[in-house]
Amino acid sequence: MLLPDEQEFLDYVTDKYGDRNNPAQKEWTFAKHFNFIQEDLEEMLFDLFTRYGIEHSNFNLDNYFMPEFYWWQFRLKREWRDRKFKTLTLEMIIESAKAGRWLYD
Repeated sequence: MLLPDEQEFLDYVTDKYGDRNNPAQKEWTFAKHFNFIQEDLEEMLFDLFTRYGIEHSNFNLDNYFMPEFYWWQFRLKREWRDRKFKTLTLEMIIESAKAGRWLYD
């Protein structure tokens, strides 16, 4: 587990998941700044949770993003369409790293 130094965290996110010409900022939202499919987003979050020692058993990705559905699951997709999702930011990950556990669900 690394100490939750904000700049080191932002540098790591920039190097591994971002664009060096546009360094990550803690105000960034995952929906706006990281255009990943759900599987890649899950891998990124698991990497960050593991690297920074964040206990994340109460984290639920479905609170922040619509799950991917197969074409035959159109009824499920319809149920999720109007759902309001929370905003997930890099700052939330930083604050959770400082606390050692996910703080927001």
